Order: sequence, then structure tokens, then C-alpha cells
Amino acid sequence: MTGIAGYTAVAGLVVLVPGADTLVVVRNTLRGGSGSAVRTTAGVCAGLVAWALLSSAGLAAAVAASPTLFAVLKAAGAAYLVYLGVQALISSSRPAATEPVLPAGRDWRQGALTSLGNPKVGVFYTSLLPQFLPSHGSPLAASVLLAAIHIALSFLSLIAYGVLASRMGDIFRKEKWSRVLETTAGVALCAIGLWLLVSAVAEN
Repeated sequence: MTGIAGYTAVAGLVVLVPGADTLVVVRNTLRGGSGSAVRTTAGVCAGLVAWALLSSAGLAAAVAASPTLFAVLKAAGAAYLVYLGVQALISSSRPAATEPVLPAGRDWRQGALTSLGNPKVGVFYTSLLPQFLPSHGSPLAASVLLAAIHIALSFLSLIAYGVLASRMGDIFRKEKWSRVLETTAGVALCAIGLWLLVSAVAEN
């Protein structure tokens, strides 16, 4: 229980720190409401499930052990974040009346691709998670439990950010603030993506 409690505390701190997935959830919430927040969060968590399964199969460890493969995956995820950032910047230049509504499945895909494009999730599962595995019992069952805790905490954290964005939505949906938000989100996503892209190239 001490190991699980300690892991839960550490994982809770990790998921509370805003990242690219948080930006995507908040942006989609302001554009599509609470339903979009849930779908985007579900997409992010689907990506986390995929990383957890890859970790169990040992593939995430292989990615972490191969600087080239890690850099390629990191660069692909960074490029996608830049793409989302450019979309946000283009959106900020449009009049509110012409802003297209996202199809229901696109926000889920955005969440999933943002999560899948972050190989650091795999590193988290293969480096931090094993430190909290018990010395007895099934390591597979324990790792599945710890991964499930991380995914559940991620879901709750992102939904909380979505609820906060939804509550403030009336303010940010005003055209002036909407443009400011889209521009800020676009710049932030591009900055994160470019930083990850540069670091991926530098590490390789």
C-alpha cells in the first residue's frame, strides 16, 4: 500500500502539470463545450492505454533505448503539435461567425495523437513505474494497476481543466477574448512543438 500511495502521489503531481494535452483539451472545450472536453480527454487516455500496452510488451523500453527511434517519434509528435498550433493561429484570424465546428470524432483523434506523439509517456511507464512495483506477486498485474492509476488521474485532471475552461467559456467565447485565446494557444502549441523538435534533433 505504501508503494501504491507513493506512486499515486508522484503520478498525481505529474499529471497536474499542464502540457500539450492540457492545451488541446482546453482549446477544444472552448470550441465544442463539455462534450468535446470528454472526447478529447478520452482520446488522450486512449493514447496512454496504448503506451501502457507497449510498455508491457517491452516496446516502449526499446524506444527509450534507441536514441534514433525515440527522436523520430518525438519529432513526429512535435510536428503534430506545430500543426495544431498553426491551425489555432489560422482560426484566430477568422471572424467568429465563420469558425467551423469540429466533427465529433476529430477532437478524440487530436487527443489520441497528442498523447501517442509523446514518447516521454513510454519512458514514464518504463522508468518511474517499475520503481514502485512490489517485490512479490505478479509484476504484470502490478504494472497494469499502476498504469491504470496514472490513466485515471490523467482523465480526472484533464476533465477538471475542461470544467474550468467550460465555466470560463462565456468570457472566452466573446470574439475579442476568443481571438486572444486562440492566438495564445497557437503560439504555445507551436513553441512546445518547435522546442521538442529542436531537442529531438539535438539529442540525435
